[in-house]
Amino acid sequence: MVDRSACSEERPQPVRAAAPTPTPTPSPSTGPAPGAGRAAVLLAMCLGLMLSMLNSTLVNVELPQIGVRLHASDSGLRWVADIYTLGYAGLLLPGGALGNRLGRRSAFLAGVGVFAVGSLLCASAPGMAVLLPARAVQAVGVAVMLPQTLSILVHEYAEPGARARAVGIWAGVASLGLAAGPVLGGVFVSAADWRTGFWVTLALAAVALAIGQRVIPRARHGRPAAAARVDLVGAVLGVAWPTALVYGLIESADRGWTDPWILAAFAVSALAAAAFALVEHRIGRGGARPLMPLGLWRAPGFVAANAAGLAYFLTLFGILFFYSQDLQSQLHRSALTCGLLFLPMTVCMAVLAPVAGRLAARYGTRPVLASGLAVTGLGCLALTTLPAGVPLPGLEWRFAVIGIGVGLMSSPMSNAAVSSVPAADSGTASAVHNTCRQIGSTLGVALLGVLVGHGGSGAGYAHGLHAAMLFCGILLLACAALVRILLRGPARPAAGAAS
Repeated sequence: MVDRSACSEERPQPVRAAAPTPTPTPSPSTGPAPGAGRAAVLLAMCLGLMLSMLNSTLVNVELPQIGVRLHASDSGLRWVADIYTLGYAGLLLPGGALGNRLGRRSAFLAGVGVFAVGSLLCASAPGMAVLLPARAVQAVGVAVMLPQTLSILVHEYAEPGARARAVGIWAGVASLGLAAGPVLGGVFVSAADWRTGFWVTLALAAVALAIGQRVIPRARHGRPAAAARVDLVGAVLGVAWPTALVYGLIESADRGWTDPWILAAFAVSALAAAAFALVEHRIGRGGARPLMPLGLWRAPGFVAANAAGLAYFLTLFGILFFYSQDLQSQLHRSALTCGLLFLPMTVCMAVLAPVAGRLAARYGTRPVLASGLAVTGLGCLALTTLPAGVPLPGLEWRFAVIGIGVGLMSSPMSNAAVSSVPAADSGTASAVHNTCRQIGSTLGVALLGVLVGHGGSGAGYAHGLHAAMLFCGILLLACAALVRILLRGPARPAAGAAS
């Protein structure tokens, strides 16, 4: 069971540096040596994460050109983005469980390989009939690969302070990927072609695959000696409930919240989630390993991290989507200009995430995570005071405040999600955490779209944005209070996680 002091408010005690190993070159059986070897593993994990984050924001800027070049309808273009979101959210839980079955190393490499195949198909797609399935292939690859990145880091960095710093770098790369997506998309559309983005992600996948194959130790991350049985019923239900929920959220923008298909999707999601919880409880009580041990939710740090993750992605993706629409459709800015205008926010995110990891290692998770949520909430409230017409200096400093807050919270939040539970459950915890974040990103477009849509266009659109940012500000401040309550004392073990 891992040490959880990184998730508490107490300052961890300094750890004496280990004596240098007498063998400078590690053998394949033992994996890379500490120091440079762990840094190489961290690099591979960061590249894998970069693929996911870059792919989440890059395509949105390229959609207009994709529509022209491939003669796609508006509905088809929405599904270029949505099919990735849908598959990604629905498959994360089974993807995380594969690490327990096949080994974290094999699952990570397989996920990156599948993503590379999907990127190749996207880059060479002659039409929408190939592009949409190719995007689904990318989603499958990310869903298998992404949960392994945090789980591998948990086992590579057992000391809480070192882990907090490593997760800080990991979170900084995530922010960098989100930041680079809109800018690179604008550059590719302006200077080259929409296919360039997929060729770039293919190249990154090839590099991540080559590095991961070489540096991820088989001894620590290979196939377990006693692989867990496949929880087939749990896997089906674990795919069904988030898929139905995300589908309902996505389609509600067009069909409306009272449409029979939307109501049916939410009903299926609720029933599948209830059945999933019941099945997982029975499997755990029977002594077998469930897909998601319900006992994980007895860890306060795990609950706090997932609440913060949902609120974080709801706010961030809502801002990226609706302010992109405002800048391009209402104020007629170019895609490249729009991407550049987000830089004050995204650069602050990328720069501060590693710093937040060091702060959490020194002062504890609670003050850093709560401060990040509070600052982000105040930044959203500051956006509600922005006059219609969006004077750019006023917008940019408000974006910078939000970026500072997000940079502070992203690293300790992810660290709390995996450090609050036993090490054996780190892959599942990572998958659940990323599922919450992905559902938050979809909620950010669906729920905030209701508030923004009531405003109409012009000054009305600005009023709708203000209402949406007021909602986000209140939500984030409430999450900050929740974090301070749940992480009040040292994190307790999630005992009986299987039950």
